[in-house]
Amino acid sequence: MPDVALRGLPEDVHRELKSAASRNHRSLNGEILARLTTSVRGSTVDTAELLERIRARRDTFGDIDVSNETINKLKNEGRP
Repeated sequence: MPDVALRGLPEDVHRELKSAASRNHRSLNGEILARLTTSVRGSTVDTAELLERIRARRDTFGDIDVSNETINKLKNEGRP
């Protein structure tokens, strides 16, 4: 696998990449490789799988009351 050196990277871009790498649980090199790969190859999304993951996550929340009455009550109570 070829190695590539990156020169002239602005400090703010370096800082943002490091921050993104941390959020994504990647090394800086891993973050750069992931972004370059997506940029070159594009990314495909399996919509059926994504919707299933969203539904599964939603089901863990249980019933959530988002009626106007509940929202106004929470606003008026000064929720944190």
